Amino acid sequence: MRMQWLLWPALLVVLGRALVPIQAEASQWGSAYGDPPSFCPAQSLLPGSYTSLVTNDPSVAANPERDTFWGIHPNPGYDDWYGYWYGDFEGRPGDNSGWRFITRADLGQVGHWDFADWGWRVHGHVKQYVAYYNWTFAGQCGLRSPYMADVFGNPVVDIYVDSVPPNPPAPRVLALTPGSVTFGWDPVTDRGDGAGADYYEAGMDHYRSWLTVGGGPPSQVADSAGPRRLMATSLGAAQDACVHVIAYDRLQNATPEQRACARVLTPPPAPAAPPPPAIGVSPAAPGLAGLETWYWLTPRPAAISADLNRGGYLYRVIQTPVRVSWTFGDGRSADLDVPAGFGLSYPARSTVTHTYQRHNAAGYPIAATIMWAVTWSVLSGGIWYGPYALGTQASAPAALAYPVRQAQSELLSS
Repeated sequence: MRMQWLLWPALLVVLGRALVPIQAEASQWGSAYGDPPSFCPAQSLLPGSYTSLVTNDPSVAANPERDTFWGIHPNPGYDDWYGYWYGDFEGRPGDNSGWRFITRADLGQVGHWDFADWGWRVHGHVKQYVAYYNWTFAGQCGLRSPYMADVFGNPVVDIYVDSVPPNPPAPRVLALTPGSVTFGWDPVTDRGDGAGADYYEAGMDHYRSWLTVGGGPPSQVADSAGPRRLMATSLGAAQDACVHVIAYDRLQNATPEQRACARVLTPPPAPAAPPPPAIGVSPAAPGLAGLETWYWLTPRPAAISADLNRGGYLYRVIQTPVRVSWTFGDGRSADLDVPAGFGLSYPARSTVTHTYQRHNAAGYPIAATIMWAVTWSVLSGGIWYGPYALGTQASAPAALAYPVRQAQSELLSS
């Protein structure tokens, strides 16, 4: 880096470089903006003197050309250094600097320049050209104020800045049980810096997430390339659990910590069992011994839903019939799942049938007991969670006394 201009020919020989026409050398810079006017790369070590820089620092303190402004010519005893920039470096997308004087470095001295020195902040993409006024090689590039590329450093630099964090994640409750909470979030995208042709986006890198329970220390801390699920278990009643998420892009720009919390709720009280329905029968009483009898429940049982407010939450309790136990009064019984246990009303052939073998003038005591499964759900944050089991319950038996007579045969005269 710190070499005198008299060493240039030796350096060029070692690297096997020869001076070639300006057009061929200039084409190696490559820029969507084009090269600046009067820029002469004939003495630059292409393409090794080109570089690119990716950073999240808008002041670009790591600019590779910030300290390469040397006084290298004994005649006139100083060098004037200039810069030319395209891009969003003064707050306006597509800024074009024109040739700007950077510094004058006396022979043997070093100069300094950085974006922050001029109050600039880079957004997105900036193309930087750095050159000195050619006092000794004017003939190679023409006589009208040619600007030679800096052979010491990186005269052409593509600078990419993204200092904007990604879109913030939105953690939420995915599942809630009486003893646990499961959290998760959807993937987010990065947000770039700059605008228009100068826009640059580093891209997403990872998420950092963890749990806290009851305000305690972090647990399940981990980095992940994508969203993950975190479950807090063995939670007590009214105990809070929270998930915490931070999203990072590839330049480690981080979102503020995002948090979602949930509280394990106690189940609501179970409602009373529904009242029993009536029993329908065919044939109507009295029945006949030896003749199949059909039974059904009327009205046909169905699920019952009830809402209640408790502790600031809306609960929904649902009682669902699941099984019917029939007893026919003669020692016989049948346990049937629904809907078969409901039977079918006449004239359809019922799924609940029985045949009596003996008469009973007082009536056989028929009973049907419905078993109900009870579940509950809760509305929290506009989302229903559940259903969760609340147990089973039996309704009072539906009852019917059904007399049966013996069939008698009669001889009819012709």
